[in-house]
Amino acid sequence: MLKDKMLWMKDSANIRDEIRQCTEEGKDISRLLPRAEEIRNMEEGPEKERCARQLLEDMENSPAAADFPFDEPEEWEKIVQACEGKGIQTRIPETELEDRIRGAWTGRASGCLLGVPVEGWSRGKIRGYLEESGQYPLSGYIRSDVDPAVREKYGVKDVDEGTAYDRQNICWINNMDTYPVDDDMNYTVLSLRVLERSGGAFTSEDVAQSWLFGLPAFHTCTAERVAYRNLMHGILPPESGRLANPFREWIGAQIRVDFYGYIAAGDPALAAQMAWRDAVVAQSKNGVYAAMYIAALIAAAAVLPEPSGWVEEAMKQIPRSSRLYNALKELLDSRKKGGSWEELLEAIHGKYDEANSFDWCLAIPNALIVTACVLCFGTDYSQAVIHAVLAGFDTDCNGATVGSVVGIARGYKAIDSRWTAPVRQIICSSVNSYTRISVEEITERTIAVMKKR
Repeated sequence: MLKDKMLWMKDSANIRDEIRQCTEEGKDISRLLPRAEEIRNMEEGPEKERCARQLLEDMENSPAAADFPFDEPEEWEKIVQACEGKGIQTRIPETELEDRIRGAWTGRASGCLLGVPVEGWSRGKIRGYLEESGQYPLSGYIRSDVDPAVREKYGVKDVDEGTAYDRQNICWINNMDTYPVDDDMNYTVLSLRVLERSGGAFTSEDVAQSWLFGLPAFHTCTAERVAYRNLMHGILPPESGRLANPFREWIGAQIRVDFYGYIAAGDPALAAQMAWRDAVVAQSKNGVYAAMYIAALIAAAAVLPEPSGWVEEAMKQIPRSSRLYNALKELLDSRKKGGSWEELLEAIHGKYDEANSFDWCLAIPNALIVTACVLCFGTDYSQAVIHAVLAGFDTDCNGATVGSVVGIARGYKAIDSRWTAPVRQIICSSVNSYTRISVEEITERTIAVMKKR
């Protein structure tokens, strides 16, 4: 039934997440907690939703506690002041441009397809399924045509049962002949649409308009669906990303901005600035910083030789006083001291609980997984995306992002045929008039945008 599809649309259902989000931001909402409990226990109906909306706004507007150790600006000028500096400005050599951009698109699409069917699974469940179905160690896309007993044990299905994430039931490689429609690819394609129609000087409102005209509302999730609702009520960016939006620091913007890293390759500061314009449509603070970091990471990976250098350049584009910067610095320092992949991953899982939906979709732990994969496997596309999926948390998002980073760094020719041969090289999306584009064509159109910019 349609009412069962209304996830993230009821303010009363979002109270628990808003409480957690305010805690993350250091807000003192203790005075509001009794009221929150009252509203959650109210009879369902319009009055409950009216009270819940007011409560969410009151929580969001609460100031941070005086002893909160982070300073996290939201206005662009203040963000720039809080960052380390502009960083490098260079370009991909013309002779390498097509290979790198095709590598980025193919890398993202393949990494996404690898992670989609096990999205929402814990790393233990992923490992167990792979072992019991004879697919471990993972070396290619994941199959569902395995022993029926294993399928039943892990709840693996081959058909669309109409769930919120119905693509998980069909996106096993034995069912696929192209790259699938997925939110991780939708937004990358949507960014192409924005740049082709509005140019490099696009605004946040241009992005919002592309959502409303180009993307079905129910093909958005969490923060983006809340923002979509806000936009439909005339609430424009950046307020659209904050109002009644407890998912404002979730992974949404982090998965939307790869395209800006592609077209600003060699200029992480520009990539981050474009990402900020997009991110504020549905996110704030570390949700926005994560987007800026990822776009800058891709832009840096396109021109610098070492993964540690990519990370360091990207970190220059986010506030040094933020939670994300401090978490990344701790991870990078650990790697420089000789920390192994296993040690980095255990540290992330030790701080965040993948079984908790809030942690699972939060930007910071997923940005850390992407970074750990890049630092440990940035010279090997296959190992990078495989470990991004085996790490748990948001598997398709992280597989796609890692695929972009390593794909643009190493180029299409360095991506093993195990990722390209099983499917036709066609990217499918639900973006209006951009529903089926070959990798070759989308590469050409991306380069055209780069040159026009």
